[in-house]
Amino acid sequence: MRKGLQSFLKYTLSLAIAALLFWYLYKDVDFNEMMASFRKANLNWIYLSIALAMFSHLLRAWRWNMLLEPLGYNLKTSRTFLAVMVGYLANFVVPRMGEVSRCGVLKNTDDVSVSRGFGSVVTERIFDMICLLAIIAFTLAIEFRRLNDFFLNLFLDKATGLEESFLALTLIGITFLVGAIVIFILLKRNQVFLRKNKYYNKLAAFLRQLVEGITSVKKLKTPALFWIATLGIWICYYFMTYVVFFSMEPTANLSLSAGFILLVLGGIGMATPVQGGIGAFHYLISAGLLLYGVAEKDGIIFAFVLHTTNSIAIIGVGSVSLFISMIIPKRNSHLAHANS
Repeated sequence: MRKGLQSFLKYTLSLAIAALLFWYLYKDVDFNEMMASFRKANLNWIYLSIALAMFSHLLRAWRWNMLLEPLGYNLKTSRTFLAVMVGYLANFVVPRMGEVSRCGVLKNTDDVSVSRGFGSVVTERIFDMICLLAIIAFTLAIEFRRLNDFFLNLFLDKATGLEESFLALTLIGITFLVGAIVIFILLKRNQVFLRKNKYYNKLAAFLRQLVEGITSVKKLKTPALFWIATLGIWICYYFMTYVVFFSMEPTANLSLSAGFILLVLGGIGMATPVQGGIGAFHYLISAGLLLYGVAEKDGIIFAFVLHTTNSIAIIGVGSVSLFISMIIPKRNSHLAHANS
């Protein structure tokens, strides 16, 4: 009961934060004016953005197959695509729930071990983080002044109490490290007794499979294709934002470098623990456009158009994918894996 209450409060809090940010941004925007701007937009560029987004999700499914293949799973990209889209759909319900949800879908459709699947997803996220950091470094190199001004304005008023926050985080980190060491020592000393406990054995097996999934990248059969897929995903992410510039007059003349800044800020916004990045994405994108002289109101409308159109596509395709994943015949995809 307590765990359920904690989950409910966490979900409600993240939803409240998203709603508050969204309200704060759009409280002074006239809805009719915003819809008029949307009607004036060149929808062909928006359709292209959605197509690029869907292609990036297909590439992600293909790349995920490459990580699962060394674990002995023979999967079709079409089926992993269903799982990926259900995962994105789940993020609109509970933040960061998508990673677990798509593993659950593959378990139901192809009998893929949840622990191994989740381990491979962790590996995916590590590589995505490396790519995002590389893009941030590149963007800093070409647009240092603009990004420097942006983050200074964003965090300057929060500098007070930074030392106290750092001290608190350090203490938490030390406490966590000491606790982990104590638990490790206790487990080592009581291994004989614990091995007789079925729950301990189940947990140990889950953790072994999780690590196996994380380290699957070392056993890739075609590393070059993995990197091609990874590069393709981020190229699609870039252009799905950049092409929308041409759909609206206030952003039509923005440079390629502006696309990189919005890719970085949009990536940060989507990574925030709120449903679908709602509010955080809109705020960061509109603030980033201010750096290029786009009026705040036009930037807010641009963020709304970009996020809403792609969200509708994800919800639509994700819902269809969920339905299909529930009715397709279940496959035994791990015929080559002796321990599954």
